[in-house]
Amino acid sequence: MHRLLKRQLKRHFQETVPETFQPLLQAISSAYEQADLDREMLERSLALTAEELLERNQRLSQNLQTQQQAQADLKASYEILDATLNASKEGILVVSADTDRPIAVNKHYLLLMGLSEERINHMTGADLFRNSFLQLFEGQQLYDQLKEMRNHEHGSHRIYPMRKGGWLEVYAVKHPVAGYIWMLRDISEIREKEETITYQAQHDSLTGLPNRVLLQDRLELSINRAQAQHSRIALCYIDLDGFKTINDSLGHASGDKLLIEVALRLKQGIKPQDTLARVGGDEFVVIMDDISSQDEVLQRADNMLATLMPPVELDQRSFFIGASIGIAMYPNDGESTGLLMRNADIAMYRAKANGKNCFHFFTPSLERIAQHRLQMETELRKAIEQDQLELYYQPKVFLQSDPRGARTGQLHSFEALLRWQRPDGSFVSPESFIHIAEEAGMISQIGQMVVEKACNQARQWLNEGYESNISINLSPRQFLIPGFHEDIVDTIRSYGIPSAMISVEITESLLMQDLVSARGVLEYFRAHDVFVYLDDFGSGFSSLNYLKTLPVDAIKIDRTFVRDLSTSRADRAIANTIITLGKQLNKLIVAEGIETVEQANFLIDSGCDLAQGYFYGRPVNGEAARHYFQLSPTLPTATSPLAKPGASE
Repeated sequence: MHRLLKRQLKRHFQETVPETFQPLLQAISSAYEQADLDREMLERSLALTAEELLERNQRLSQNLQTQQQAQADLKASYEILDATLNASKEGILVVSADTDRPIAVNKHYLLLMGLSEERINHMTGADLFRNSFLQLFEGQQLYDQLKEMRNHEHGSHRIYPMRKGGWLEVYAVKHPVAGYIWMLRDISEIREKEETITYQAQHDSLTGLPNRVLLQDRLELSINRAQAQHSRIALCYIDLDGFKTINDSLGHASGDKLLIEVALRLKQGIKPQDTLARVGGDEFVVIMDDISSQDEVLQRADNMLATLMPPVELDQRSFFIGASIGIAMYPNDGESTGLLMRNADIAMYRAKANGKNCFHFFTPSLERIAQHRLQMETELRKAIEQDQLELYYQPKVFLQSDPRGARTGQLHSFEALLRWQRPDGSFVSPESFIHIAEEAGMISQIGQMVVEKACNQARQWLNEGYESNISINLSPRQFLIPGFHEDIVDTIRSYGIPSAMISVEITESLLMQDLVSARGVLEYFRAHDVFVYLDDFGSGFSSLNYLKTLPVDAIKIDRTFVRDLSTSRADRAIANTIITLGKQLNKLIVAEGIETVEQANFLIDSGCDLAQGYFYGRPVNGEAARHYFQLSPTLPTATSPLAKPGASE
């Protein structure tokens, strides 16, 4: 019986409950028990529902947090994408292929296309395309690019000149999801640099005139045009008279000023449509198109000479500069650029032979030209026989003080420079006769003479108590003579002087003629204590790998890199690089062409070992060179490590 029913019966019946009530009581007890069971089930159900609700609530909270984090991440991603797009130097535009509306654009695109954010919000892809069309020259190409973009999965690339100036690079591609993607880049600065590089490659750095490369192109164009129009061309080859004298006496800085002045004057003496180019140190070329007659060329050549007649002021002194002009006519004197240049050059030498400061037309007969060359060859042979060729000596000095006794400015050695003085006292430049000596087969004789004179001078100085190295220059033709290096060493020995008192200077171009033979010669010199300078370093095309492996003892920095050290950051960087490179390769570094205290101080601070140039001493004959010994308080002896060039390395 249910416990609640028992409690009720006990409260209301003191005696035993009649038997007749038993079925009823059993039914009531069952009802109580069923009620308890139902309540228990209800409570259990309620408990389970509360737990489930609590779990669901927790899951909802977690889902909500996840969604909030996702939204924050998405917002951050949009911000990163927006920052990335706006940080790009390219203008970027994305247009939906479905709605034809812009769905992404950065600030650089707005800047390039002259738009604002407010305006672009009201524009369609077609509006933006029309705006781009108006911003660019050759806008019609945009339509072609749009077609390419639609037909090629790799997109389309074009470059456009902009109406506001500059250049725009446009890349367009169609993406299956994003739509039409346009990327714009302002390449004006790049184009300017490319144009600058092209300009520098085609123009002379000193005068700004076209150089030989651009002259060749323009001459070919002129010939093609003249051929089509059946017209004539005059090519004038101009060589300044007396320039080398001025350049040698006043220095390269004054020589450069003179060349600039000459270029300005020659421009005044020609027509605007003519081409004036500088093709060499003091050589210029003029192309005259549409020539009506030879008299016209004659008058215009006279005008050019007239512009050069007034004196030029240099270093508070007045100098008169003339020019020799050779003239070749198209088509009579040649129908190719090479032939016209050669014939004009021949005519120019004839003008020089006629007394300079004049012009001469090329003629088919080269007899007089040959006579001039033969005369020079004859005079040179006579000069060799009469011992008119002599050596001048230019000092090389220490730039760095040395614990072993060397001091900055102290004499280190000499370079022997060949000079030809005619009986009338005039000097013939080596540039005027060395090539004749090479072609006429006299270079071997002259080379041997130079070695003997240098050895003889070294012997005289040694007898007087002076010991200093003398370096001699080797020509390319001399390098081709079999056994010449052995002859040099034998000559040194015959004068009874140490081999270390004579050194040789070779150029980069000479080495590259025959590297295998050159290596053998250099190794022979090293084995016999003959010091080797690599001259004009940086002016040729030698591989650094050759420099690393060849037995070269010293590097001479080419004077073209020394000349502008006080004004050119590029030349200072090149000089520093050569010095550093030489030090790393354990080479002695020599700078030539020093003319100012600024150049000298820079090279001293940069660690350059030796210097040579007018600042430290001009080339003088052997007698006058003794003066340089007297300027050195202490002199290297035969056993001193300073006696041999490079011993201070």
